Amino acid sequence: MKTRILSIALLAGTLASGASEEKLIRLYEEEILAHDLYVELGRKFPDIRPLQNIPHSEARHREVVAGILEAEGIALPQPPKGRRFVTEGLDKLYRQWLRQGRESEVAACEAGVRLEDHDIADLRQAQLDFPKHKQALAQLEAASNNHLRAFHRNMASRGGDYKAEALPAADFTAIVDGGMQPGACGQECENPKGNRAQGGAGKKAGACGDCRSCDAPRRGNGQGHGNGRGLQRRQGPGGPNR
Repeated sequence: MKTRILSIALLAGTLASGASEEKLIRLYEEEILAHDLYVELGRKFPDIRPLQNIPHSEARHREVVAGILEAEGIALPQPPKGRRFVTEGLDKLYRQWLRQGRESEVAACEAGVRLEDHDIADLRQAQLDFPKHKQALAQLEAASNNHLRAFHRNMASRGGDYKAEALPAADFTAIVDGGMQPGACGQECENPKGNRAQGGAGKKAGACGDCRSCDAPRRGNGQGHGNGRGLQRRQGPGGPNR
């Protein structure tokens, strides 16, 4: 897999049950949902910086979970015609959040906060369900914490408010009030000029792939490797789909 997101060893093995397989597929499709939702909302609200920056990160998150699926011998999901997702309920959720987010800038930011709230809760549970992949999942959680802070900051600055739905209220507040987590991996994954580390001893590429603030100005459209239409086949940075 041509990617430099996480240079960690994913141990191969088989999952205990079909239910466990479904949980990992859902995690994978949730990253696609996040990417595509942010791309679509970003087209309508180009001045909301997280909507321009974070899709790039979500594409990387998708690659991380794809690596876990690969390690477990699970094929990438192929939705039936007319659907974006295999997981029941995600198509409806995507349409609902997209419709709500298009109503205003505040609503778009709130959609980002809501999605990250639920995503963090799912990633926390996944670390308990799949302990051998805890390192990768914990890095995704740290990156999602950054995303939540960025969306919440933009929402609050526009007069919006949100109460935690998936996370405990105290945990949600602690994340919002916390500081950015550089690289979302506790490692030096970007140098001060923003160039990605070339690897080597002690260096790991972060789950975000970007140590700068999620709502800092960014060059380009920030849409990462997806196309905003549920693209699910993996590709390397800058390369074609495989």
